[in-house]
Amino acid sequence: MNLKSVGIVVILLFSVMGIFFSCDDDDKKIVYNNLPVESRHFIENYFSGVDVTSVEKEDGEPHYKVELANGFVLRFYRNGGWQEVDGNGVEIPGPVLYDLLPGAILTYVAQEYPDASIVEISQHSYGYEVSLETQPEVKLKFNRDGGIITEIVD
Repeated sequence: MNLKSVGIVVILLFSVMGIFFSCDDDDKKIVYNNLPVESRHFIENYFSGVDVTSVEKEDGEPHYKVELANGFVLRFYRNGGWQEVDGNGVEIPGPVLYDLLPGAILTYVAQEYPDASIVEISQHSYGYEVSLETQPEVKLKFNRDGGIITEIVD
């Protein structure tokens, strides 16, 4: 293989890699007002006065990602319903927890992990996932009624 052929192969390789990596991130920035009404109401209700720093429309589910100035990341389904509240290590405010999770989950966490803070919650087809600020980190999965399914210690 001569030097010119090697150069062409290298250029093609980098071109293919560039296409592969550029297709990896299909998220696009959108303006806050383009979020579904339900998502905006959620933010205004639970995070009133906190600046929104970024709003992205994602492919697949969850469909929207919202970053707040206080470090929280919120994810919403295509219809605007909440999918995840991630405090990034900061405790999720009580009103959010009380309104979004079945009471059985809060009772379980209070009894089994009395010194732990809930720092991330998400809802799924099976129910809910809750991450606790513990060492090591504990993730709990619950069914829709708040019954414990599994406990994962990382």
